[in-house]
Amino acid sequence: MEASLTFTIPRAERPIADMLGGIPRAFRDDAQKGFLILARIHIADYAEILSAVMTALESKTASLDGLEQRLQLPKSDLGALFAASMLVVSLLAEGGTQEEFLAAALKAELVRPERQAKIRPFLDNIVADRARVKKALRRASMSSEVLPFLSTFEVTVDLRMAYEDNAVIDAVPVAVLHIDTDANGQEIWFQASRGQLERLRIDIDSTLKRMDAAENWGKRDREKTSS
Repeated sequence: MEASLTFTIPRAERPIADMLGGIPRAFRDDAQKGFLILARIHIADYAEILSAVMTALESKTASLDGLEQRLQLPKSDLGALFAASMLVVSLLAEGGTQEEFLAAALKAELVRPERQAKIRPFLDNIVADRARVKKALRRASMSSEVLPFLSTFEVTVDLRMAYEDNAVIDAVPVAVLHIDTDANGQEIWFQASRGQLERLRIDIDSTLKRMDAAENWGKRDREKTSS
């Protein structure tokens, strides 16, 4: 199960209560349901949820297959749980206390009073791991600066057939691709042959190797600076 991740919350210095008051209605409804589900989740599953959230923050795509297998939740419940988890992580990563979040969530009617104690351990986990979560948010922000960011990539395969006297004499598969971004109107559709896709795969593999080399170089540079 995968979903595009397009909703982010700029924390800055605004109080958590102000941030919760301005979230979109559709997201609010999902998060409200998600907190009900979170209250039933065992503490042993928190690490898996937090890992999925942080991966989503960096990749801008939420892959929930691992959580789906572990938690055995319906897809709608899993999506709601993820929305609530993303909301908590986005707000608490930059600062604020568990008490501040719970008070604001109660005021915004996102969390029922009797559920507060049930979700408190999850908030404790985030605050305890705040440095790592904050780093994931920073990296996500850095990777999406200036230009539109890839939000959706879809591929399907068409079979193009040639006819002669109403009989099929040949057929060629063609990939049809759709790319969308987080900017309005910045999306494209195009088709590609098998050879073009093979070339694209080679280019992507090469690019990933260069990104790995750049990341390793950056780590070494930071280590030299800190030593």
